[in-house]
Amino acid sequence: MKMAKALSLLIKPASGNCNMRCSYCFYADVTAIRAEGNFGIMSLNTLEKIVSTALTEAELFCSFAFQGGEPMLAGLDFFRNLIELEKKHNKQGVKIQYSIQTNGLLINEEWAAFLSENNFLVGLSIDGEKSIHNTFRKDSLGNGTHSRSLLAARLLKKHNVDFNILSVVTKQLAAHPDKVWNFYIKQEFYHIQFIPCIESFEQERGNQLFSLSAEDYGHFLCRIFDLWYDSFCKGTYVSVRAFDNYIQILMGNHPENCAMAGVCNAYALVEADGSVYPCDFYAVEEYLLGNVHKSGFNALLSSEAVKRFVQPSTKLDQSCIDCAFLQICRGGCRRDREKFKSNELSLNIYCKSFKMLFVHALPRMKHIALSLSGKCIKI
Repeated sequence: MKMAKALSLLIKPASGNCNMRCSYCFYADVTAIRAEGNFGIMSLNTLEKIVSTALTEAELFCSFAFQGGEPMLAGLDFFRNLIELEKKHNKQGVKIQYSIQTNGLLINEEWAAFLSENNFLVGLSIDGEKSIHNTFRKDSLGNGTHSRSLLAARLLKKHNVDFNILSVVTKQLAAHPDKVWNFYIKQEFYHIQFIPCIESFEQERGNQLFSLSAEDYGHFLCRIFDLWYDSFCKGTYVSVRAFDNYIQILMGNHPENCAMAGVCNAYALVEADGSVYPCDFYAVEEYLLGNVHKSGFNALLSSEAVKRFVQPSTKLDQSCIDCAFLQICRGGCRRDREKFKSNELSLNIYCKSFKMLFVHALPRMKHIALSLSGKCIKI
């Protein structure tokens, strides 16, 4: 039996099912173009197969991350079963990490207590203050969800659950960096991820109400950096995932965010029927690796299909190779380099954004890297 020291799984227990209808939801677009779009709620048989296979193949560490759609639609009993199955199958004493990405609408006292007791790291989706958030993050009845998201945050805090905030950067959110930042500081949200909105494979970019231009994203990143750096200088460290990763790169470390590594690092995205794909953004037939009911994760992740998926990301556009910021930028996420031209990925659509940020902020990033570690690579 082939084993891996560490294994990371991203699991879709409710497939694309969701109790919200976010206008920019990329997974709704993914499910819309698959032959079988929605695989429903994961069975306990499939859950046990995932857990038993993972804990047989992982030698030291295994991460079980849950995402959707809305993963909490699988139900609290589903996750209670997860804990029991991991106790049953963890014969080798593998270190386990749990995480879940949620819109928070289903979080109540019982859910919050469970997440706390089992040390789940929670990613809670909130797009800044009310008027921005409610523009695109509506429930299935078309109602805004901001107040319910904040209630979820209060319950997580009450039960001492570790959580971070995930914000999708749309054209509208990018226009108000100060308002967004000040809202988060007021709410005492000190762990934040800003994710640029992703548009459908099937549509031309830039034509949606939420579409984010490279210039708008660049201005947003520059202003958020200024606010972040000011907080750092005043003794308050706010974790912004992208900036944290840039500092790690400058310190000579590998970024934890695969989108910033320069080359795709395939992981196991497991749909509700057990189907496995190499990435959340590519959960479509063209990239299907197999099914956990028929193959182990290590075999799937070392397959020729994975090599074919990773290979295009290894070759950068010539303008990247010639760029002064290559060491810290590395070309960015493959999904932002679609579509193919002459069988090669395009230049990252946010290339201009990143150049704006590095011209504006790189000296101060180096200052932080030096202050934290006493070293900084040359760029």
